Parts: sequence; structure tokens; C-alpha cells
Amino acid sequence: GTTKLVLSNGVTVYVKPTDFKADQIVMKGVSFGGTSIFPNEEIINIAQLNGVALVGGIGNFSKVDLGKALAGKRANVAAGIGNTTETVSGSCAPKDFETMMQLTYLTFTAPRRDDNAFASYKNRSKAELQNMDLNPNSSFSDSITSTLYMKHPRTLRMKADMVDKMDYDKILSMYQDRFKDASDFTFILVGNVDVEAVKPLIESYLGALPSINRKETFKDNHIEMRKGIYKNEFIRQQETPKVNNFISYSGTCAYTLRNDILMSMTDQLLNLIYTEKVREDEGGTYGVYPMGQLVKYPTERAVLQIFFNTAPDKQDKLMKIIYAEAEAFAKNGPDEASLNKVKEYMLKKHNENLKENGYWLNSIDEYLYTGINPIKDYEQIVNGITAKDIQKFANELLKQKNQITVSMISPEKK
Repeated sequence: GTTKLVLSNGVTVYVKPTDFKADQIVMKGVSFGGTSIFPNEEIINIAQLNGVALVGGIGNFSKVDLGKALAGKRANVAAGIGNTTETVSGSCAPKDFETMMQLTYLTFTAPRRDDNAFASYKNRSKAELQNMDLNPNSSFSDSITSTLYMKHPRTLRMKADMVDKMDYDKILSMYQDRFKDASDFTFILVGNVDVEAVKPLIESYLGALPSINRKETFKDNHIEMRKGIYKNEFIRQQETPKVNNFISYSGTCAYTLRNDILMSMTDQLLNLIYTEKVREDEGGTYGVYPMGQLVKYPTERAVLQIFFNTAPDKQDKLMKIIYAEAEAFAKNGPDEASLNKVKEYMLKKHNENLKENGYWLNSIDEYLYTGINPIKDYEQIVNGITAKDIQKFANELLKQKNQITVSMISPEKK
């Protein structure tokens, strides 16, 4: 149900009209490249690119002035530069479609330089980063990152003493580099949109974006996850004695819709198991949170991560249960009752999602980005999956023997 438009400057636009919400149109424009193409030495500027590039506003408008100019209108646009892509996303009421197009044009072509806004951003950042350093959870997440990615320079977290090393000119030029060529951008518009009525506006604004027809994709900077079995335990005093735990299982895995659904079922089923065995039977924690995902680029892999907190005296016993239940799941799979419960939830959620503009936008984006169509065959795949399929999927992941554990222990005060 989409209409495809190809503009004279190379921009491709897919429009999908829906009748879910009378007052909503959502938009996303994407191109490959992202920060991956900048060198590792630029990591401080890369880390702050999204915060700083548009801190001065766009066109002739500071952020404050832009807010005033948009009073009474429902339209917003934001830019983001990720590792592999640069994106522009937005939303509007149908009557404000032209405003959204104007904002998109300015976001591409006219980031506004404002040295005062940049100075004030630096002051705020320093204060926030100093506060973060005082928070023990920052030590925990820093340790997870450095353990998983073995201190790869691109996984660095900003610290207060790096703020003065940001280079405003460099950040603006990096931003401009990512948006100076619209020829490889694909835009998706979903919502209460009349294709014929908006065509002239799409042509006027998106068709006028600069284009130099460069052919590029993202670069693989080899941010590899640690392999093997590895444990990092460290002590950090906190107000309340507790242990923060993180366990990660990772490995190669084909990026398919079926595997994505299997991963989603795996983390939901483990959640049910851990809720029963760790929270209810042992009373050892408020909750255990398994989260699984498949990654497509730069290499296809699966990652299953588990978080939970507990008291220091229960740590050893609960960790044994966490590992043992994961192993048992990979060996025996789930029970039918739990599997049916998860399937029922997923099908219900899918049916609700099909009435959301954002879900269609993300699904079209996924299809263009990875070639996977998350909507076609979804129900059929969910219904067809057996306990044996899930057992096999979990076993394929765990038998690759990449198990990383990070624990931050805040012991009882003597």
C-alpha cells in the first residue's frame, strides 16, 4: 500500500497512507554512512555530534526563536547521526505538512552556529558528567562496556575533562558532511497523508535538497564483542550493600525474521523462568531482566543479556541458578504452557501494532535497511514455532561459549 516517488536529485520517498489517526503523519529519512566513516581519533567529537550540531538552532532561528515561530503548529523534525546511518525524523498534523518539509530542508542545509549556545551546552555537559561520575551505576555500565568491547576507542564514554576538547567547527563540518548529499537518502511517510496533495510539497522541499551523487556505505570499525568465558568482579561502595550483575551470551546468528522471533520468545520465556525460580522461590531480587536482540551490521550476531541486583550474601547462590536455568533451557526448551502464553501475547501485541503509524514506519525502514519484512508471515511464523525450535535456537547460542559476567559488589560495611 505504498507509493514510491523518485525525485530529480536522487531522493527516494515511500508514502503509505493510513486511517489510524486523523491528525498524525510520521516521517523518517535515512542514508548509510553514519559516524563509522570518521576516524577513531575523532571519538570526542563523534560522541557529541548529536548534542552539539544543532545546539544553535537552524536557519535564522535559535532554538528559543524556533519554538516561538512554531507556536500553534504541530510539526517537529530532528536529526541523528548513528554508527551506520544518518537520519532525519519528524511528525506533523496533516495541515502542518509544509512546515515539516521546511524544517527538514533547514535541518539538512542550515545548521546555525551559535557560540553562546555552545558555551552554555559545555557548562551543562560538564555538570551532568561530573554528577554521572559520582553515580556508582556509571562505574557499572562503564565496566560492562569496557569488558564487552575490550576498551575499543569508539566505545569510550564522555567524561567531564573531555568537554573542553570538543571542537565546534569540526562538529559542524562533520554534520554538514553527512547531510550535504541527499541523493542516497530514502524518506518514509506514514499516516493521514494524501499522496497527490503532498507531492508538490515533497518536490519543492525534498527535491531541492543538495545532492552530489556520492556512492558510500558505512565502514566496519571492528567493534568486536569479547569471546570466551570471562568474569569481571569489582568492589564499589554504595549506600546500600548490594551486587549489580550483568551476564551476556553472544554469538553468530543469521539475521532472519524467524530468528528474531525466536530471540524474542527466548528472552520472554527466560523472564518467566527467572521470575519463578529467582524472585519467587528465593526472594533474592525484585526482578531478573533478560533482553535479547539480533544485530545485522556490520556482522550478523545474536546477543542475550541478563541484568539483576541482589544482596551480597545471596550472590553466589543466585548466580548458580541464573547459569543453570539458561543451560537447562538450552538443553530442554520451554514448557508448552509458557510457550502458548508468550505466543498469545506476541500475536495480540502484533495486532495492536498494525494499527500504529510508527510500527509501519519502522517496518518499512527495517525492510529497506536489512531486507527483512517484519509484517509479512509474522503470525504464521509465531504460530509455527515449537518448544523444540526454541531449545535448538538457545542451544545454538549457548554452545558458542561466549559468556561474559560483570558484577559490581557493594559489600556490607564492617
